[in-house]
Amino acid sequence: MLIERLLLKTFRNYVYEAITFSPKINVISGANGSGKTNILEAIYIASHIKSFRNCIDRDIIQWGKNEYYISVDVKSDVISTIEVGVSLRDEHPEKKIKIDGKEIKKISDFYGILNVVAFFPDDTAIISGPPDIIRRYFDSLISKVDKEYIELLTSFKKIIKNRNRLLKDIPQKRDIIKQLDIWDSMFSDCTSTLVKKRKYYIENYNIYFKTLYNEISRFNDNIIIQYHPSLFTENAEDIKNELISRRNIDIKMGTTTLGPHRDMYVVYGNENKTFKSYASTGQRRLASIAMKLSEVSIIDKVKKSKSIVLLDDVLSELDVDRRKNVLQKLIDGHHQVIITCASSNDVTIVDNFKHLKVVNNTVSE
Repeated sequence: MLIERLLLKTFRNYVYEAITFSPKINVISGANGSGKTNILEAIYIASHIKSFRNCIDRDIIQWGKNEYYISVDVKSDVISTIEVGVSLRDEHPEKKIKIDGKEIKKISDFYGILNVVAFFPDDTAIISGPPDIIRRYFDSLISKVDKEYIELLTSFKKIIKNRNRLLKDIPQKRDIIKQLDIWDSMFSDCTSTLVKKRKYYIENYNIYFKTLYNEISRFNDNIIIQYHPSLFTENAEDIKNELISRRNIDIKMGTTTLGPHRDMYVVYGNENKTFKSYASTGQRRLASIAMKLSEVSIIDKVKKSKSIVLLDDVLSELDVDRRKNVLQKLIDGHHQVIITCASSNDVTIVDNFKHLKVVNNTVSE
């Protein structure tokens, strides 16, 4: 799967811009603030529905306009065009997504269609950040390769929302406590499958992670990511019994205290120490890159499909040898790569690449 052409209309700083890409290495250079990352953001939205930035759709629309539009022409056996459009209706953004002209209503029918893996400067958060960040990362990864997982995850979020609302209401309305039986059954069935799938995918993920980390870093660390479910069982009936036994606690807290929403993934290093407790900034950067490379490998293995890899000014933080190691992995894997950097001189370690330059809100070859 490859991106052949990207069209942007009133998206961030671009009024109307059509960009064509090489199937191999593409380098986008330009001054800081010129809009290089905005191009990657558009591609990311076309694959993940929302931006990687902590922003709302209204913020992405060009100043003074009331809509933005993204179109991605893809070379693939499955699809040919993805379109994402956002319009302001009474100041409220309305988003529409189309694949080959057909509007998509369900997230599970869209997510993972375009295999995009993005490397960003703040990726070290998936190593050293709070548990919800790394949990969301793995939820996103598994959702890309397993349609049933994203459907289960979407259902689980609705179940937990309704169960928590009920828990908050019970102290004032004790007669509604029996309604928990329905939500507990749904919660247990959903949780059982989610936990099994998380265990399966982290086991496969680790096959790549340790090897890739040591290959790009040239260290020989015993690094691994362990999945720690908050429930000590994956059997649906046992999960339900555990929920029943904890009802008084959950009612008192006004929230569901155990479940997939509280599971943890922990990176361990040498001597079974938590990696973030001793790793340097450089080691954390390399580990986060190894995680994204492992994501590329999982997608390749499960979906039998190559990824479009986005590197947003990440290579500049690495020394020359490690830059070579990372890029060589992607080149050898025959993935399409799109890199942003301040100057094309930052990637002179690559022999052949398409150079795109951003000047005055315009992209030129």
